[in-house]
Amino acid sequence: MKKLLIIAAMTFGLSAQSANAATSFEVDKYNRVALLSASAVQGKDYDRAFPLLDEAAKLGNKISQFTLALLYMEGLGVEQDYGQAYLWLNVASEHNEKRWREVRDQLHNSLSAEQIAALKPLAAEYIEKYGEQVQEVSCYKRAATGSNRKLLQCSKYRTPGR
Repeated sequence: MKKLLIIAAMTFGLSAQSANAATSFEVDKYNRVALLSASAVQGKDYDRAFPLLDEAAKLGNKISQFTLALLYMEGLGVEQDYGQAYLWLNVASEHNEKRWREVRDQLHNSLSAEQIAALKPLAAEYIEKYGEQVQEVSCYKRAATGSNRKLLQCSKYRTPGR
């Protein structure tokens, strides 16, 4: 799991941020917390990273949502909570990232039927509140400079008339 955190931190640090968002205040906030949380995760300062990731995740940043789920799974910077991890993995997996779906599915398979039944409506609620569409986030894969490796990049996009 530590390997996943390192991968998430590297991906998170290389994610692109766009100046085109719902409002300039929202994009500034989105960019600021994304950069601060990426720095904290890369420095393994999980106590500092957790509240920043929580804020970035609620602003719709998919990489933050996945990384936040990993912190919940491992109990890094927060008390271990598989329910919260499952919720955030479902929101992050809204973007069709294979590795994220695999982690979500592994956690899903480790939960009881009762736990899954209780979490399903909450997962739908989280997607309605923090998903790509409502948070006006667009994600895509792009090759890193000088590499064939594709990295996920997410950004807020402009709302017409705002």
